[in-house]
Amino acid sequence: MRMIKYGGFTRKRLQMNDQRRAAPPEHAARHRVHKDRIAGLDLAKSLAIFLVIFIHYIFYTGFVDDTALNNLASTFSVVGVPLFFAVNGYLLMNSRFSADKHLHKILRMVFILLAWKIISLPILSALMHKSIDWKSVPQYLLGGSYDVVPLGYFWFINALLAIYIVFPILKTVYDDPDGKRYLGYVTIVLGALIFAVTLGDNAKDILASYCGHQVPQVLASLSQYNILGGYGYALVYFIAGGYGHDMAAWLSRHLSSTRTKNICLSLMALLAWGLLFTLQRFQARAKGISFYVDSGYQNVLTLILTIALFQLFIQVRKVPSGLNTIVTAIGSNTLGIYYLHLMLILVTRDLVLHFHLFYKAPMLINLVLVAAIVLIATFISWVGGKIPFFRHLFIG
Repeated sequence: MRMIKYGGFTRKRLQMNDQRRAAPPEHAARHRVHKDRIAGLDLAKSLAIFLVIFIHYIFYTGFVDDTALNNLASTFSVVGVPLFFAVNGYLLMNSRFSADKHLHKILRMVFILLAWKIISLPILSALMHKSIDWKSVPQYLLGGSYDVVPLGYFWFINALLAIYIVFPILKTVYDDPDGKRYLGYVTIVLGALIFAVTLGDNAKDILASYCGHQVPQVLASLSQYNILGGYGYALVYFIAGGYGHDMAAWLSRHLSSTRTKNICLSLMALLAWGLLFTLQRFQARAKGISFYVDSGYQNVLTLILTIALFQLFIQVRKVPSGLNTIVTAIGSNTLGIYYLHLMLILVTRDLVLHFHLFYKAPMLINLVLVAAIVLIATFISWVGGKIPFFRHLFIG
């Protein structure tokens, strides 16, 4: 059969791609993920936003005691942001791509981000009892830092925008059978370069602690090959989410049953969490770090924990009816919740202190307050999404 090339693609390959779009049900299912809500993705997003708010609540209220048990709970929050990237990758990489819609989405995100930055600056400044540093405002609006009040959480949207800018290239490669394989290889290499540096840092610190003298970090130079800079790890989580189907298929081929697969994934997640907590306890003793893991997003244990949890979540097709409405509401409004959460944390802090309700309270009470913040932010986002003009602030 004669094959004619079109810009590197053969007619035979183009025909195969057309057949793939029309025939296999599993491929069709991939292109429906953005239309048919997957309960597991809403669960993943609900857990992710809860964990993000939880760790910020700890830092900005000071209500949580620095105990080992509380650090065990807070260490788990390191998986929150990676889960968000994985869910985004899963949805976008396996959906049909429209260049016009994607460009519109990017521009929409930029304008919404700028609007929330303008809204948040005076409100958070007032809640923190700080004056606005007008000299720092231009760089803050353009994506830079603003150190007077805690506005650094906008970095997540910056990272997501950075990924969206290169996404058309990723999607084009991903949709080609050969390109998809090569993209997987490149992601593995990129991940190795990023996570190996953090692994080297951790090994250096542990060896230096037990040897009593400085140990060189021999893997530090690998960061020179990470052309994506500070957001490289975000892209790894994003692409890993996109390959969720492929990972699930690989696990199914190598494990005897779904039950065995889920047991292995659960044990893997528990082991990764346990090792992260062990590392956190070491860093607490050696560096005075509390409630988090240094360079946690770039830690290979976080990557393992994220992949294991994500594989468990994408299997969930139905949530108990009592929770379904709440989970769907949270999963549908995570953007608005994210933009609102720090304001609500600071308001909660001020109310608790004003009425002398407590200062240091058991973890259960703090978890209830975090859940309340999530639900209040969800309600505000839901209501805001129904108000003309203002609805654009809450819809991504």
